[in-house]
Amino acid sequence: MRQFGPADPVTLAAIRQTGAAEVVAALHEIPNGAVWPRDAIAARHAMIADAGLDWTVVESLPVDDEIKRRGPAWDARIAAWRESLTHLAACGIRVVTYNFMPLLDWTRTEAAAR
Repeated sequence: MRQFGPADPVTLAAIRQTGAAEVVAALHEIPNGAVWPRDAIAARHAMIADAGLDWTVVESLPVDDEIKRRGPAWDARIAAWRESLTHLAACGIRVVTYNFMPLLDWTRTEAAAR
């Protein structure tokens, strides 16, 4: 199941009650393009483990727009993305999703709100 971090109204305990053993999560509080620190990954991993779950998938490690457009900060953002990926692997997370859609992480044919 997906969990959006400590502020998510769907708690880890609620996810555990469903019988789930694993959770998909990310560090949404870290800005795109910044390195995900190993200690922040380890802390979230421990929080999830303390709830009786295993963090097995990151959805997603954002690909910064500088990378997508090969902007002026491209090299630095690639280095940061690779470092984040290395930190995730060091913490035992082996599946990472990412999105190369330009400028937005999602799109819809119609985005009207009610």
